[in-house]
Amino acid sequence: MRTIPATALAAAANARALADIVRSRSAIHPAAETLLAIAALLITAAESLETTEAPVMDGITVTNTTPAEAAFALMEAQALALDNPQAGISDHVMYYVTAPITRRAPELPALNPASTQMARQEIRLLTGIALAADALKTSTDDTGRHGALENLVALHRNFDRLAAAVAVDNARPCNRR
Repeated sequence: MRTIPATALAAAANARALADIVRSRSAIHPAAETLLAIAALLITAAESLETTEAPVMDGITVTNTTPAEAAFALMEAQALALDNPQAGISDHVMYYVTAPITRRAPELPALNPASTQMARQEIRLLTGIALAADALKTSTDDTGRHGALENLVALHRNFDRLAAAVAVDNARPCNRR
């Protein structure tokens, strides 16, 4: 009897939704080739998650593991996103694919901005990310999943931009602590 855990199927649905979002951004984007490669890797991960049976240890089905093929595809997609910031896809977004399995959202670094305006932006973005992650976690259909992931992609892109701006701002002599 084939046993595909519900968590793996939810992760596969997240991977397919994220692949659709990434693919839709590639239409007129200068980094279209990178975006299409990321989307293809996400589809590979989804197919692996949908077809790999859960391991059984001592008669117990283990549902909190990611199949190796899916993990490697996600790592490669994450590396592509990290190596190509012009693509506009944060590497942190890949963690939402396996969130149903790991039950964890990505941990974002504290920016510690010197500017109060940037500190407010950081709090606003972190709040938005937490709300969108919760919406993804509780979504019961593809429309809700797609909307939550679309928001997460945008919020993480803005967070990455803010992180770069904070690094520059904190490096100014007047802002060094």
